[in-house]
Amino acid sequence: MRRKLIPTGAISCALLLAVTACGGGGGGEETPEVNAAAEGSVSAADAEALGGEEAVTAMQELYEAAQTAGETTVNVYGPGENDKVALYEVFSQRFPGISVTGTYLVGPEFAAKVQAEFASGQHVADMVQGGDTSVAPWLEEGKFVEFAPVTAEELDAGFQDEGDFLTAATGSTFGFVYNTNLMPEAEAPQGWEDLTDPAYQGKMTAEPPTRNGGAFGTVSHLLWDGRYDEEYLRALAAQDIAFQASGPVAGAAVATGQYALNPFYPYSFYLRDKEQGAPVAFVFPTEGGAHISPHYLGVLDGAPNPNAAKLLTTWLFTPEGQQAASDVGYYPLMPDSPAPEGYPSVNELDLLKPFPISEVAEISAENLATAKRAFGAE
Repeated sequence: MRRKLIPTGAISCALLLAVTACGGGGGGEETPEVNAAAEGSVSAADAEALGGEEAVTAMQELYEAAQTAGETTVNVYGPGENDKVALYEVFSQRFPGISVTGTYLVGPEFAAKVQAEFASGQHVADMVQGGDTSVAPWLEEGKFVEFAPVTAEELDAGFQDEGDFLTAATGSTFGFVYNTNLMPEAEAPQGWEDLTDPAYQGKMTAEPPTRNGGAFGTVSHLLWDGRYDEEYLRALAAQDIAFQASGPVAGAAVATGQYALNPFYPYSFYLRDKEQGAPVAFVFPTEGGAHISPHYLGVLDGAPNPNAAKLLTTWLFTPEGQQAASDVGYYPLMPDSPAPEGYPSVNELDLLKPFPISEVAEISAENLATAKRAFGAE
């Protein structure tokens, strides 16, 4: 099954000039200077960058409520928080007096931290920003408050739940990172089917796709999409992929030249490796299904700073927030927003089919069993 998101409007370059140049960033850029918009009237250009007058009014009301309640920070937990300092700095310029603290958490540690705060009643996190398998159980357990950002009205239904508890402003892009000393550009794979080419046998490394993580998330989306099946995974398993303890360890194995290619690597990790001088390049496979893992935003029930958290959530869907996310290497999910490195906007991509949040547990369990069979890990 092929899935194309339908464009719902165009964001002009002039609108984005309030933030930075058009075309998307690639990490390592200076944080753009923006005007405060916390109260009073704003310029026409600033209003456009913030999604229009209605959005500005909604955000100023949330800001005022946060100030009245003494909310001066937003604490965010999630797997991408190490990369988003510059993104949050733009937000804090727009809304002075509210800072954002992101805490990097993944897998069991992520789940344990959130569960412990609910069990103790000592809430630190205001919101989470995580993948579907992370947030789905908490949605079922009623850990989120209902909130529909006015700026997310045009968000595709595939990036939100049906009850206005979770919306995804950005996603983590997965593709192929390769060592340019070991693999010339002309020899790098361009699509998922290419990975089964015998030329890559023994040259790949990754975290295991037989447990929750970025590799399994990619494999699971490939299976759910319907264009790939267990036979494809068996062909991939026959390539003798060297499995590492984690995604970052596998990335380091490519950066240091131990292996030529990692087929399940986040674009934001690649940017970090590149900035540290590693001889690496990235391929975003857009043929045969592009894989973008949505990072769902949810304001937690019992959040110490709920108004500030709702304000940040609302801002992340604005053209300004989408551009700032692109600049740090995350894919904006609002239609026609500028993607990193000049890639197509999300609505122009042939995306792998996203999971319905309500079915994530069942889909993941079935796909994990398939992956374990294919890779001999039963």
